[in-house]
Amino acid sequence: MISAAKTNSSFVGPRALFDQFYIPPQILYRKNEEKSLFSILKDSFSDNFSLNILYQGIQGIGKKVIINKVIRDLSLLNPELSNIRKAYIDCRDKNLEEIIITLLTEIGFHQNINFNFKSLINSNTSDLWNIFKLTCKKSDNDLLFVFNNIEHLKPEFFKKFLQYGKESNISLVSTGNQVLKSSTLDILNEFDIRKKLNYFSYKELHDIIKQRISLTFKHEVDKELIEFITDLIFEHHVPVPGKGIEILRDLYPFLSKQVELSHLETFEILQNQFESLQITDEFSMLSYVSEAELLTIIFLDNLSNYFLKNSNFYITIEELRELYYISCESIDFEKNIEEFKHLITTLRNIGILNASKKNLFNDFRFFNDNILDYNYYFMVINPQNLKHIVDAIFNNHENF
Repeated sequence: MISAAKTNSSFVGPRALFDQFYIPPQILYRKNEEKSLFSILKDSFSDNFSLNILYQGIQGIGKKVIINKVIRDLSLLNPELSNIRKAYIDCRDKNLEEIIITLLTEIGFHQNINFNFKSLINSNTSDLWNIFKLTCKKSDNDLLFVFNNIEHLKPEFFKKFLQYGKESNISLVSTGNQVLKSSTLDILNEFDIRKKLNYFSYKELHDIIKQRISLTFKHEVDKELIEFITDLIFEHHVPVPGKGIEILRDLYPFLSKQVELSHLETFEILQNQFESLQITDEFSMLSYVSEAELLTIIFLDNLSNYFLKNSNFYITIEELRELYYISCESIDFEKNIEEFKHLITTLRNIGILNASKKNLFNDFRFFNDNILDYNYYFMVINPQNLKHIVDAIFNNHENF
């Protein structure tokens, strides 16, 4: 799984995985979004007008990293904007009072204001709101509020922040993890700019995960492991870098110590990251296998044995064909390439086997019907689970 040491001038260490505010030196495949936000915010502060900006997209797609990098670069690359005071608020698991107190704390820190927090905690919402507005008015600097996960805040409350920002020339950059519900669509009119981030292709997601590994580890990591992680994300989740980072956090104790893990051990660790891997519908799978023809059962036995005995994550189409031929010979079944294609297509459709997207020249998410067009396949379910199912079928046959 792990190769020799490498020369890595960009090495950061575990912070590249575990620091939620970490910003990579380059945000891959989001250059246009980064340039656009940088230009808009720079102009707004230079010309002294406020903006309400919304970035939408599923959790882990990279909204916060783009915003954080742009805000950091604004001050670094433009000394005249170094007096901008930023306040970051995560709306998750916070009520309105907690959000206002968080804002007051951030603004007060920059203004050297020492609040009586006991008094703040005991204040009602109306008093907190008035204190917040007064504090903003007394600020000597331009203010920028970053609201993350706004779907957790009641629309009528968030609308007050948006409207007050416009009245007081305070810019707000917000992120939302979900498409706003119909009851909250009216706040969309309060935003000057709305941007929805698109999913990544296989190649893009693979390159991002590879970049994060390069930043975290001094040694090389098996390239097939990176491909396998990317394939599993596409198979069981949605193609976003955040899921890849979560997986790497789970693997970090082993990768950092260069511990060699078998395919099965890695698969068992990855089960914790995907609900569809944790809760395999073994009853349905058992029903399918028990009703399958003998050739299919023997092939599945050979397939599970292949992955349990080998350390690689993939099987080639040639190796699959060879397993099919071996299965045919074991029961004197006539080999038929069309029958083989039908078998692999069926296994792909029911979720036992799938073709790797690293085969694709164009990165759409759906496959064509010709299984021979793909060179590499991987197990969708844990091969150990499949082995148990096949063994159970064989044992039942022996009992009759």
